[in-house]
This record gives sequence, structure tokens and C-alpha cells, in this order.
Amino acid sequence: MPFARSAALTAASGLLLTAVAVPASAAPDLEWRLCSDIARGWDEDDDRTLCASVPVPLDHDDPDGRTIEIAVTRVPAAEENAYPILFNPGGPGMQGVTMPGHILDSSAADLGLRHDLVGFDTRGVGYSGALECDHEMTEPDPDLDAEGTARHVAEEQSRMNGVCHAHDPELVASLSVENVARDMELVRAALGAETIGYYGVSWGSLLGATYRSLHDDRVEAMLLDSVVSPDSSLTRLEAGQVEAGEEVFHRFTAWLAEHHDVYGRGSDAALLREEVFALRDELAEEPRTGPDGTVADAFTVTALLATPEREWPANARALGTLLDGGVPEVEFPQGRAFGTGWDAETDGATAFAQIALFCNDSDSPRDFDEVWRNRTELAERFPAVGTLGFYDHLCVGWPEEGEGPDLRRGQSPLQLVGHAKEMVTPHIWATDMREVIGGEVMTVDDDGHGTLSDLDCATAAVDFFATGRTTTEVCPGPPPPTPES
Repeated sequence: MPFARSAALTAASGLLLTAVAVPASAAPDLEWRLCSDIARGWDEDDDRTLCASVPVPLDHDDPDGRTIEIAVTRVPAAEENAYPILFNPGGPGMQGVTMPGHILDSSAADLGLRHDLVGFDTRGVGYSGALECDHEMTEPDPDLDAEGTARHVAEEQSRMNGVCHAHDPELVASLSVENVARDMELVRAALGAETIGYYGVSWGSLLGATYRSLHDDRVEAMLLDSVVSPDSSLTRLEAGQVEAGEEVFHRFTAWLAEHHDVYGRGSDAALLREEVFALRDELAEEPRTGPDGTVADAFTVTALLATPEREWPANARALGTLLDGGVPEVEFPQGRAFGTGWDAETDGATAFAQIALFCNDSDSPRDFDEVWRNRTELAERFPAVGTLGFYDHLCVGWPEEGEGPDLRRGQSPLQLVGHAKEMVTPHIWATDMREVIGGEVMTVDDDGHGTLSDLDCATAAVDFFATGRTTTEVCPGPPPPTPES
């Protein structure tokens, strides 16, 4: 039986809700087939995951207009299904159809005992009509200064956005977290479930907060791991990550100095930081080229300074190579093309859909000069990583206005999870989100991103979905890495 929330809703509404299991036959509109039979690239040995498609309106204000298909997966509960749990891994733009399988292979696998586990690709992502755009951008002139280089990158991004936006302007304009939340509500209805659970990671926490703000009465329990800021502005995102990254830089250099006996960089962390800044200034003036053609410049240094602890040993070696006059090897990601439906080519992420979701939900600058002013201010406040600039320039020239979702407090059980030393979604964002929508914050003492399901304390998630009881306890994380790791 679900916990007391269902009983309270039953008494209030006269409906039975999820007091009994919802069998697969309760959703006659969905044609479930093994994903291994219909989804291109799916693990052919997977005999547990079922696939179906849910039609939704492109424009929820025009339900009789154009429709699109949302790809949905389901792993039936091993025992009686109390209520289904929907999942989203974040990004935005990351595929959700494989997440039930990942959960069943994780420390949170017991969620699959009494819950159907449901994944879905959000509109414009993966099997739900992937809006990827493999459009080549030109490299900046190496003689440009930092501002000129940043302007070139932003203008190229703007040009690419325009080309990709033109592929399907209606669909691109519809990519917002609120529309995805409304799609999710139609998925719930198609499942034949009166209420659902939800487990969202990273951007998936914004999706969960938005869905709960719209449909609080449909939520049995919601867990949000690595919670994003309730302010969806990319300017806020960049500033928060930079501030957290500066703290990581100080911890990394302190760790490097602590292991002087291994790396030989000296035991004075403050002096080491000065050497790193001097190296970066040197490479800004005269970049180096390695034997394989790899170019080491100021950005090469900056990119090593604020990463998860598990990367510190490798970063220490790379930084040592640079300090000794060499060039470490680096790799770069590759692009992909458009695809649609279960026959789409997909590798787990849809980059242009991410940009569209970011920009449609953000009032961040559409003008490069404002982006540069923001970045200059961050660089002055945070000298180690203030120049990284991953996000704020993405919406320069974006043809749509941006506005974040209207988040509200709710009554349904809400467990927020923040990671004490994380840079991607700093812990303070979990407390900021709690102030806006309620819930309780559980702290994981690590620097991981969305790692709850991989830890022993994933049992807290299983207990939460079984009982609705939140916790504010601290979950221990792994110790700092050793130089040999």
C-alpha cells in the first residue's frame, strides 16, 4: 500500500487513487513492446524494458493542433505496483528512456520491487524527435584577444542556433520545462495512474519542481538529486558554478601541495596557485603545440583547475607536464545529426535541445556585450575559473524570449538532495529551492553529481518512496583520492 498521502487524498476526493496496484491493462491506449525489438541501438539482451509512444500536443494551448510523440519506457514492478515512478536524468537534453534500467543496476534497485519504473525522452530529445544539429563552427583567429575570441565563439553559436532553429521553429520554440512538465502529465494519464512518484537529477530537478507546481495533487512522492537553482537564468547558473569552482580550485591545490612527495610541486599551496596563474599568463601570450598537434593555451590550464576529485590525480599529472614545459594530450567531443522516433540514431544526449531548453527558460543576455560584462565581473571576483564561460553566451541572438517557470510551494512529500562539495549544482541551490517550493534537504558529503543512486545511502530513496518520510541526515561520501588512484 502507498503511504498515508493516498488515504488522505481518497478521503478528500472520494477517489481510490493508488490504494491498489494499477495493472498494465489499465492503460489500453499504449501499445507496449520490448524496446530491444523496436528501439534502434537498444541492448538486444534486454528482456525487461518495454517501450511505447505517447502523443502530446506541440502547443498545450491548442490540443487539437499538431502533435508529437513522446518515447516512454517501463519496467514493471517485480511485485505489486504501488504507483509508478517517473525518472529524468537532467541535462537538459539527456535521454530518460534508459534510466529505469540504470536504476535497477544501481544501489537503488529495490525501487523496482513495488513500483513500475518509467523513463521518457523529453520532447526534442533522443527517440522523441531528437533536435540535434551537427553544424560546423569556425575556429577563432589565434591572434584575437580574449574578448575577441569570446565574441567570435558567441557569434558562431548564434549563427548555428539560427540555422538549427530554422529546421523546425515551432518545435524549437515549444521546448520549455513547463511544456515538458505538461507532457509528463499526459504520460501519467496514459499510464492509467492517478498519482506518480518522480525521481529527477540535475535539470530533472527543475522539471520535477515545475511538475509539482502544476500538479501537486498528482504527486505521491518526489525526490530531486543535485538540485538546480530555482532561478533558471543561465547568468545565475554560470555565476553559481564559478563560485563553487573557485572553492574546488583551492581544495585541489591544497591537495596537490599535501602530496608534494608524489608530484614535487612544493608544499606551499598559495605559492603553487601563483605558479599556476603565471603559467596561464605565459600560455595566453605564447601557446604551445605538442608533437601530436595538441595546442596548450590559457584555457587548457583553467580547465584543469576545477573538476571532480576523482580527476585530481590525472589533472595533477597534466598540470605538472605544463609546468615543466610540456603539452598534455586532450580529447574533444563529436557532434551528431537529427533523428526521430524509435529508429533514431542516438547516443544518450541531444545538444541543440539543451540549448533550446536553456534559452527558452532563461532571460540571460541575447547581446554579447552584456555577456562579456558579466564574464569580466566574474573573472575579477574568481580569478581561477571566472573566465570559463560555459553557458551565458549560448543565447546570444536567440530568436525567442526567455522566461523561467513559475515555481510554487506544494504539500506532496518532497526530498531534496544536495552534494556538499559539488561544482555542477552547488549545495546552496538545494537550500534555495527548498525556500521556494518546500521539502527537506538531505546532504551527501561528496562532490559527485547525481550520485545518490550509486551510494549505500540510496536506501534513503527507497525508504522515502515507500513511506513518504523525508530526512535531513548527512550521507557519507568517499574519501579524497590518493595520488596512486
